[in-house]
Amino acid sequence: MDRLTAMEAFVAVAEAGSFTRAALRLNISTPMVTLHVRRLEEHLGVRLFNRSTRRVDLTAEGGHYLTYAQAALDAVATADMAVRPGAGIAGRVRLDAPASMGQAFVMPALAEFQRAHPQLILDLTLGDRGTFFRVDGFDLVIRAGEAPPTGWKTLTLGTTRLICLASPDYIAQHGQPSEADDLTQHRAILYASVEMPGGNPLQLRHGDRTVRVRPPTAFTFNDGAAILSATLAGLGVGQTLEMLARDHIRAGRLIPLLPEANWPRLPVVLMGAPDRIALPHVQAALAFLTERIDWRLDPG
Repeated sequence: MDRLTAMEAFVAVAEAGSFTRAALRLNISTPMVTLHVRRLEEHLGVRLFNRSTRRVDLTAEGGHYLTYAQAALDAVATADMAVRPGAGIAGRVRLDAPASMGQAFVMPALAEFQRAHPQLILDLTLGDRGTFFRVDGFDLVIRAGEAPPTGWKTLTLGTTRLICLASPDYIAQHGQPSEADDLTQHRAILYASVEMPGGNPLQLRHGDRTVRVRPPTAFTFNDGAAILSATLAGLGVGQTLEMLARDHIRAGRLIPLLPEANWPRLPVVLMGAPDRIALPHVQAALAFLTERIDWRLDPG
């Protein structure tokens, strides 16, 4: 068995979620992909996938093995690129970020990233989740206000406030609250999480404690960018990270509410996997993210 080829087949199936799509990606036949995976399972003595006629899912052992297989294939690709004439820093960097932050800050910088590191592949996953989820398989993770997993290296980029805003049209029609209790008279656009599918209440700080206010709900979203869009459209009062709304505030498209309020202040952090952070290509991506992107943050 060619173990490297078998690992490539396994990773392709895991990432594509299908033996057929993996075969297309690898430009080989589906039976050959199946054969490679079966031989790898026989070699390891474990089942890597649960197969059915409709879907292919990783087993617990398969999910654990995937992290190491991806790292091994990345290391081989990096080694190949390192000795090629004229090659710069090369490899694949897997980055995960909340959708709103990734779209607002990382996506606009991709062209510059490509010019700076033409041999680097940035594998970017975007998504908003209510809890700190599994980070297996990622090299770098961007988060706001969440504690890192045990052992992960953390770099604080700065801080940002979680503020309430409304559009000028909404305020003209419904008035502007002058104190926290007034928020209960307004329609709210809330962030829906796994723990609170009905929407997280609006949050303020009072002394050393957090005060939660729950106005009547207009909409709930599990995406920060959607909350911002709905607030811009005048559909209600929204609460979002100040870093995401600063350009709209400066342009007058959004108006901060209760400017004297003590809004929660959250650290924005870049976390690195302990077994990956020292790799040259991960360090290159880390330096770009910290030095070349203006995250619109206050000092940490």
